[in-house]
Order: sequence, then C-alpha cells, then structure tokens
Amino acid sequence: MNWKEQQKYDREQLILAEAETMLFQAADNTINMDALALSVGISKGTLYNHFTNKEAIITRILERNAQNLLQMMRETMINVDDSKMKLQTLLRTIIRNPYFTLVLKNQPDMSQSNELTYLFERVIEELTLLFRHLQEKNIIDSVYPATFLVAHFMHLFDPTIFRHLLKEGVLEDHIVDLTERFFFQGTQKEM
Repeated sequence: MNWKEQQKYDREQLILAEAETMLFQAADNTINMDALALSVGISKGTLYNHFTNKEAIITRILERNAQNLLQMMRETMINVDDSKMKLQTLLRTIIRNPYFTLVLKNQPDMSQSNELTYLFERVIEELTLLFRHLQEKNIIDSVYPATFLVAHFMHLFDPTIFRHLLKEGVLEDHIVDLTERFFFQGTQKEM
C-alpha cells in the first residue's frame, strides 16, 4: 500500500470509528452526515468521496462488527474446553462488547446476497453448531430446536434493553449474571 492509499485507508477508519460511536449513541440508529464530517474534521464532500451515502457507512460498520463477532465466536470455540463454559464465555463477551449488538439489532435482509448477509449467516451457523454441541453433551435439552435457541440467544442482546437496564441502575455484571442464569435455567436439562 503506497502513502496515498494508506492515507485514504486511515481516513476511512477514522470516519468509521466516529460513525460507529454516533450510531451506537443514537437512539434511532442514524448518522448525521454533517455532524460526522465536522467531527472527523473534513468537508462533507470529502466524506462522500470515501462513502457514497450513510447506508454504505452503516453497512461497513456492521460488516466489521460481524467479522469481529464471528472471529470472537471461533476463538471461544477453540480456546474454551468446557462445553457450558463456551456458551457462558460467549455470553459474557457479547454483553461486554455492545458494538456487537449493532450487528444483531440491524440484521440484514437475508434475501439479498452481500458480504453482510454472508457474515450474518456464518454467525448463525456458528451459534447453531454450539447449541447442537451443547445438546449432544446433554447440557441443553434437545426438545428445543437449535434454530429456536439461536433466535432467543440473539434477542438477549437488544441494545435498547441493555441501555434501559443500565439507566435503571442495574449494574453490567448483574445483567451478565441474570442473563446467564435466565438462559441456562430456561434451557438446562433437569438432573
């Protein structure tokens, strides 16, 4: 990568980082392009030289976060030996990284074929494999279809609910503990 390409790449990363912060803080998941350009210290025209519209920025943010989520899930599956601990580790990591929830909250239109839908399909496949593995180990009751478990697992991370709980004074660690307890007690086989 030459100097000019590196400069363009660095500016795009700065734009994406600032846009991601704005996106996460906005209740309606929108980005104001004027405010974004001002925040990054560039003109609006320069912003549009890098990204054709705000949807392109949001898509790139979601793709990046989906890639990070998928990588984190794979690392959890490889590095954690205990089956139940895999799911607990995944749960704790996702809750402590609220940007991952942007991917889950802004699920792509799966009828379209693009990088984001591909990544989202991989996330769903990885979760499905994990739940099937937990069912094979008799940690989770097999009466629940893996697709049902995946859907409910993903809905645990609605950023609106998470922010509301924090606003109401529920501490992050308590949210993690309660979510984990709720999920496992609702699905774990009785012994």
